[in-house]
Amino acid sequence: MRTVGIVAATLATTAVVGGGAYWLYKRRKKKKDDELADDDDVVLKDFEDDDDPITPDDIRPRGGFMDRNTLPDDVKQEFIEAFGGYAPPKDEILDNLTQEDVILFGVKSEPVPGYPEVREEILTAKVRTVEDTVIRARISEPEEFSAHLGSYAGHGFRFGEMVEVPRGVIIFAARPKPTDVTGYGKHGRPAGTFESSHVTKKSYDVHPGTPYDLVMPYITDDIEFHVDRAMVRFELVGTKGLHQQIVFKEGSMHGDVTLRALDRDPKTGLVFVARWNFHIEP
Repeated sequence: MRTVGIVAATLATTAVVGGGAYWLYKRRKKKKDDELADDDDVVLKDFEDDDDPITPDDIRPRGGFMDRNTLPDDVKQEFIEAFGGYAPPKDEILDNLTQEDVILFGVKSEPVPGYPEVREEILTAKVRTVEDTVIRARISEPEEFSAHLGSYAGHGFRFGEMVEVPRGVIIFAARPKPTDVTGYGKHGRPAGTFESSHVTKKSYDVHPGTPYDLVMPYITDDIEFHVDRAMVRFELVGTKGLHQQIVFKEGSMHGDVTLRALDRDPKTGLVFVARWNFHIEP
């Protein structure tokens, strides 16, 4: 038995790039409102809860790319309803992709001991580079089936990871629909939420170009954020309640980095607020 999940961005109307057409993509599942849910409704994935580091290699979630020519009929029907037909992008389209574009591709889990059932899912990734045989892109939407669940094997492709997608498996290429969202949430839902490392004693694995939430003890206009490595750049996206959203920029040096929040008190000077230890993955 196969279970298919569609996870993809809402994409703009047809656009033309380098003489090739870009297509719309419509979610198979009902898309939530663009407005962020209330705090009580938001369920954030927390990377420190990932069990991969202690999972034996023989049962670690893993998978590969789906053959776009054998997509399940119900998935094809979604594309047909959206566009009146289904036709994967040609090389001339892929050759002219930019870093503002996204690609859609299917992934499929590999059965491992104890998890014999297969999951299939369509993921969205933001283009980083266009190469002769692959498109390098970063997964830009939360995935549903990366981890094992029940008797189903997880495919192991995770939000924020860089993947090299063979041209021949790409289902669609498109430019995301413009959004009016500014500040918190403008990059989408966070991939994880992190308490201060000085409390948890943990270091968190993160990826560039991916939003994360920092749990703040308090927030004032005088709080400053500092990293201990000059070649690491970041964006403070915005706040929601006591969550400060952050994105490490593409091009930031990989490896260990410490981010500190300091309160510039007008009377006492800089006051320590919180600290997060990160390991920036490719």
